[in-house]
Amino acid sequence: MSTGLLAEYDIDLSNVDAPEYGKPADDIYEFTLGDVSLVASSKNPQNKFIVFSYLLGETGLTYREWFGLPLDPASPTDKEIQKLGFYKQRLAALGVAPDEMNTITSDDLIGTTGTFELRTTKGKDGNEYQNIRSFKVNSAETSAPAKKKPATAVDNPFA
Repeated sequence: MSTGLLAEYDIDLSNVDAPEYGKPADDIYEFTLGDVSLVASSKNPQNKFIVFSYLLGETGLTYREWFGLPLDPASPTDKEIQKLGFYKQRLAALGVAPDEMNTITSDDLIGTTGTFELRTTKGKDGNEYQNIRSFKVNSAETSAPAKKKPATAVDNPFA
């Protein structure tokens, strides 16, 4: 007889798979951009990042995409400029016009919908990295709700 925390429920956890925390499975997801924020590194607070948090379909999962910012914005290194290039590329993929990239706010981006694929690859350092591939934003016509006409007595007998 079991005396553990689940004894009264007669549950055997050896038949239950534990979820893998930290990253969603490699797959194609519908996303909604849920948040865009500026975050300081927990390991080194002088390192700052812009973080895009994508809500993945109906799964309840979130995927975060991190874009590093220069330590000294007045004289960024070549590597920091390359990281800014990835951020600029993502803004363009989100439909931000080139003349709006310096003035875009999180409120302008939050709620954007689309699809992307998550794929894990092994880096030269032997570590695994999960990245976004095939990023597509829904066009304004497909993501905006259909305009509703005013209800009439025929449409709504309770009106």
